[in-house]
Amino acid sequence: MNTPLEMNLFFPIDEDGFIALVCPDSYTSFVADNWTLTQVSDHFVEQMNLGNAFIACPGDDAADEVFALVRQRDGGRVIREASGTVRVGDAGLWLTSHLQLSTAAQFEDQLAADPRNSLRLPCAPGLFRVTVRELAGVEPPFELEIRPDDTPVTVHHDAVPWFDL
Repeated sequence: MNTPLEMNLFFPIDEDGFIALVCPDSYTSFVADNWTLTQVSDHFVEQMNLGNAFIACPGDDAADEVFALVRQRDGGRVIREASGTVRVGDAGLWLTSHLQLSTAAQFEDQLAADPRNSLRLPCAPGLFRVTVRELAGVEPPFELEIRPDDTPVTVHHDAVPWFDL
């Protein structure tokens, strides 16, 4: 049985206002040479529903804000929350960026999680529930919780959480 991540770490939300986690073992990157925003957004949703990624968009105002990777909910009033399920394989779970995923969607030779600008998180292979929260009254105002999930029900997404096309 996997255990929750046993640390509190702080990372910036990417420059486009996204938090993006991918499982490179199973994530399919390429969409098209000249994809549209709708195509790439639909692709992200498909990959999330397959358990290959979790992507949320706290928004432009949150770009470069710090978020905490936490063991469990840390406090503060929850303003909004989004969850997903990821199936982590031997290649791990990687924190990457919207820019990296968008580039990989356009070029077949690009990785969704390039080690030069992505970070491998300490997750053993298994099923995990990923939850991102925006909180009131605490700093930093965003937190990301990654916990083992042994329930057979996965989260279904109709859109990238908090992203408006």
